[in-house]
Amino acid sequence: MKPTLTLLAALLLAPIAGRAAVQTSNPNILIILADDMGFSDLGCYGSEIATPNLDRLAAGGLRFTSFYNSAKCEPTRASLMSGQYWQDCGLGVQRGLTMGQAMKSAGYDTFALGKWHLAGNPVDRGFDHYFGHLGGGSDYFKGSRTHRLDDKLFVPANDGKFYTTDANADYAIKFIGEAHELNPGRPFFTYLAFNAPHASLQAWPEDIAKYRGKYRIGWDKLREQRYQKQIELGITKKEWALSPRPETIPAWDSLTDAEKDFEDARMSVFAAQVDRMDQAIGRVLAKIKALGEEENTLVIFLSDNGASPYDHGKVTARNIEPLLDGTSNLGYGVGWANASATPFRHYKRNMFNGGSSTACIASWPAVVKQRGSITDQRAHIIDLMATIVDVGGGKWPAEFAGEKIAPLPGRSLRPILLGEQRAPHETLYFQLFDHRAVIAGNLKLVSDWGRPWELFNLATDRTELHDLTKAQPEQAASLEKLWNGWAAHTATRVRTAGGEPIYRHQMDEHEKFVGGGTDTGDEEMQKPKDKKKAKKADKKTPAAAPTSAPTPSPAPAPTAKVKPIRARVDTTLVIENGQLVLTSTGDKPGLTFDASDLKTAGPYTLAFRIQSNASGDGAIYWTTDAKTSLPKGGHQTFKVTHDGQWHDIVLNLAEPKILHALRLDPCAGKGVVRLDSMQLKDATGKSLKQWP
Repeated sequence: MKPTLTLLAALLLAPIAGRAAVQTSNPNILIILADDMGFSDLGCYGSEIATPNLDRLAAGGLRFTSFYNSAKCEPTRASLMSGQYWQDCGLGVQRGLTMGQAMKSAGYDTFALGKWHLAGNPVDRGFDHYFGHLGGGSDYFKGSRTHRLDDKLFVPANDGKFYTTDANADYAIKFIGEAHELNPGRPFFTYLAFNAPHASLQAWPEDIAKYRGKYRIGWDKLREQRYQKQIELGITKKEWALSPRPETIPAWDSLTDAEKDFEDARMSVFAAQVDRMDQAIGRVLAKIKALGEEENTLVIFLSDNGASPYDHGKVTARNIEPLLDGTSNLGYGVGWANASATPFRHYKRNMFNGGSSTACIASWPAVVKQRGSITDQRAHIIDLMATIVDVGGGKWPAEFAGEKIAPLPGRSLRPILLGEQRAPHETLYFQLFDHRAVIAGNLKLVSDWGRPWELFNLATDRTELHDLTKAQPEQAASLEKLWNGWAAHTATRVRTAGGEPIYRHQMDEHEKFVGGGTDTGDEEMQKPKDKKKAKKADKKTPAAAPTSAPTPSPAPAPTAKVKPIRARVDTTLVIENGQLVLTSTGDKPGLTFDASDLKTAGPYTLAFRIQSNASGDGAIYWTTDAKTSLPKGGHQTFKVTHDGQWHDIVLNLAEPKILHALRLDPCAGKGVVRLDSMQLKDATGKSLKQWP
């Protein structure tokens, strides 16, 4: 493992510590991040899902009702890990310090676990140890090809015992226990970022069995039940009406029996994922208690964004069996996401409270005396860095390793933990694609999907149902001016991201369309006819976008087609000088090749030349029939040298049947890859197909 800090870096960061390297009075810190969990998915926030460990944490600490995130996985992680708005630090944290660097310099042992979804590897960014997947998602039972143990490739044992959620807890317990044994007086900082309950829907059978059949009541009754429980708990107020079910979601009673059974299975698996995450958290907390560190450990739990409404897979593949046997690639869809968001509107990616407001629990037994309390003081993901530096005895540096460090825009949560009134943020800003918002005082100006601004008073209307733009035009104009001023000084670019997610019926003829959801579930899906309307509407967006904001730049196409090749999510493809030029803007790069006209059976050889400035290993997937959708079927990884030079690659595919389709992922990160002289050959060396 590479050393975390050079001597120069340590000296430059010395002001952050402000104390000796080890001081037992400073607390241990554990930040736990869930992935795509809705506001109401914990028992202590209104859910029927069994989350006894987090409920116990809340009973001994406090719950936030107005905690905000950046509405999507990678932006939230960038803001959390850097303490900056992601527009300032850059996706991946391209500028500034990470939490690992800040706490390491303050004398802490530092550990990162689970989903990273940022640039580099945590062990190169201030963390002593890392276990998890570097990419944006992972199969729960098989792991990911980006799984690492420190800086080494980690391949789960094929023994039927591996489950990502469990493994994250296992290694957290291992790292904390070993560090305590070696240096019992040194505090630890642990960042535990679960993949759960992000799609794909995959859970242990015994966890699913707890919930199977319970969701036949449907999302309409479930939302009402959760809403009433939230009122009883004090999480919401009866004066804030439950947001109505949107027109994009059918009434539960209108579904067929087959659809109801399928939806019950989907929600049962989602609940099982949350349940298992709570079990894993309980084991980590039990370890901390066994070490005698419970009283002086600050634990903060939250989600990276609101519930994800994306189906994540083909409707034609919506069978119940894969949901129950752990092979599904589906998400739980917009109907259940709307229930998870109770009592709010909208979802992940959106700036209405359903997307940007998160359940957040803070526990620190030695400090939090008003146990079981609920606070409506507003906080934001940018506050977490300020908090851990504050309670860890640090001081934010003006410079690190020769780089000037921007001041922290966040504010420590310590006063709130002490039961005091903290000076509130004057303004909070939000933006992602064509979703944007600004909060000042109790007023929030918000727009999703490029629609006109709407204005809400969060004190009287936290569920954002009564637009005040006509009643208070001056306030709306003032907030719009604030947002435009912020946007002009950041990397903010307003661009369209697609239409509002809709429910996809199993028998609907239009549902042959899949918006790339088999990859990440982050795409906003709509029927083809709606998509055409959206494209026409995009031509008029300058009128809807803020006139004084930076000129919107067109979004790169999420997929591009060069027959018979299709680019994957966050990937564009062009042919240049007879070469395939793939530009990846995310962590799901790749190309799918149609081979349905092949007549010759394998084995095969795929040969090509590659020039890349991206990162990560390569992978190839293949299928032999139209019923098997990629990435199911055959699978093989290979090494790629990303040095900008041309290299020859030859892959042997030991497949005796006739190929139907291939998927080639030549990298695992952002960058440009060129592919030349690509040929598929039979066992005799005869060329069967070549691309382009």
